[in-house]
Amino acid sequence: SLPYYTETANGASGLGDATLFNLTTFTRDWGRFGVGVVGLLPTGAEGISAEKWGVGPAAGFVAQTGWGLAGVFNQNIFTVGGDNANPDVNVSIIQPILNVPLGNGWSVGTSEMNVTYDWDAGEFTSLPVGVSLNKLVNAGGKPVQLIASYERDFYDEGMGPKDTIGLTAKLLLPK
Repeated sequence: SLPYYTETANGASGLGDATLFNLTTFTRDWGRFGVGVVGLLPTGAEGISAEKWGVGPAAGFVAQTGWGLAGVFNQNIFTVGGDNANPDVNVSIIQPILNVPLGNGWSVGTSEMNVTYDWDAGEFTSLPVGVSLNKLVNAGGKPVQLIASYERDFYDEGMGPKDTIGLTAKLLLPK
């Protein structure tokens, strides 16, 4: 991912650091699971970037149920280099996944909640709860997922926004 911040707590705006992950996935009768690696690249703008390189394990699963889709994705990033003047990045990020189809291409589920635990601080630094409304449409013969989401972060001392509203369009490409 490559996030863009419109305004941070210190007044900066611009691109954040890039995170890349690669999972090897395995399909089972109940769903899929994957294991792999995640990396943090210090590509962000001044005042936004952690100025650190990081790497760590990633894993997740999704299970198809009679009522929808449920799962979890976990990324663990630990500093391996970078600017020593900045604090290390040693975090675990857990993203719960829940999606319930409503019919006619509509579904409701969790937003892209990233619950973050900072190992150096010994506490959670992000505790979001959110919901999304999704619509699958056809645009020029290609499937596109439209997403409207709302998220509230219940971490009192965090530097991120308390409330986030998201509007996303995802082009879905076949295998």
